[in-house]
Amino acid sequence: MKQITLAITQLRKEKGITQGELADYLGITYQAVSKWENGTTLPDISLLPALASYFQVSVDQLLGLEPLKSDYIYRTTKTVAHWDNQLSYLQQTRDELWNEDYMAFLIQQVWRLHQPVSILDFGCGYGYLGKLMLPLLPKGSSYTGIDASETLITKARHNFKDSPYKTHFIQGDFNQVTTNQNYDIAICQAVLRHINNPYEILKKMISSVTIGGKVICIEINRALENASMYLDGLHFNSLSKNNALHKLWHCEMASEGRDHAIGMKLPFYMQDLGLTDIDVRMNDKVKFITPKQASYHTTKEKFIQANHHGHTLSPQEKEKIITLFMNRGTSREEAESYILDEEKITQYIKEHQHNLSILKALCLIISFGTKVK
Repeated sequence: MKQITLAITQLRKEKGITQGELADYLGITYQAVSKWENGTTLPDISLLPALASYFQVSVDQLLGLEPLKSDYIYRTTKTVAHWDNQLSYLQQTRDELWNEDYMAFLIQQVWRLHQPVSILDFGCGYGYLGKLMLPLLPKGSSYTGIDASETLITKARHNFKDSPYKTHFIQGDFNQVTTNQNYDIAICQAVLRHINNPYEILKKMISSVTIGGKVICIEINRALENASMYLDGLHFNSLSKNNALHKLWHCEMASEGRDHAIGMKLPFYMQDLGLTDIDVRMNDKVKFITPKQASYHTTKEKFIQANHHGHTLSPQEKEKIITLFMNRGTSREEAESYILDEEKITQYIKEHQHNLSILKALCLIISFGTKVK
């Protein structure tokens, strides 16, 4: 019942009234309201309808069974400060995204890049795509990366300071940065799902390439990614988890333009914006982790950290997640079911540290097209 104390406090402050004013309305002492808000006592059940009516919410909302109507909570992934602190996470995840031979196949057989090309990477981070692609591209190719995070750009410059390849890094918001040349290829990876204007950024990518140049977007569909993990021996019904996540994704799309299904939509955006020869591939990388592998412990730990299953959530962390989900329209029950599913995975991993077998398909959708005008 802790949620009712939080709800009363929040609603009273939003309404701009004192504990005494609320007490006067209800015909009780202000000390009673104070005890509710500090969790010493709970309101008598007979007062719940009056409280709900006064604050213009339902009794279920007071009890935390349905979300309170409140200002939308933006996630920190929209900020540069967030990505300034994500270098370790990016290294753990990006280093596991590709089979090198599949990138070589794309470059040589699909995109047919047989002459030197200039590449512009939108949201380059620490330069991962440059590190992956440059050794596979024709000799004389160049790579330019743009990223808003000074920390990540500094790391990228450091990574390439002794490189034999021609590279250049620009620190700035790619919504605003202008370049003084057109490139043969504009590319981005796992960027467009984090921003509120992917269509506009795709337009900017198109404008940055020459006639005949390629635009390549590598993105995920979160529903596919969420369904792609299997832990051998762990069986649970993920329906409640999926329901909660779908509500969250729908709300974030409506409230801030953040599209968790962007990977599926990009080919249609490319078609709408005039690209030709549009095609779509899916990255063939599938993580298979088993104790019989020589690199088992290292690979397993990277996977656990990248998927946030390294520690048990504290009550405060759980409540923060519940608040976020309820802010996006889920019920408390749905949010708690989501957390329960995550806790089952974390606990199972903890109990099977030495015999854990995991399979996860990364489901990166690779959309590309050619600029003709």
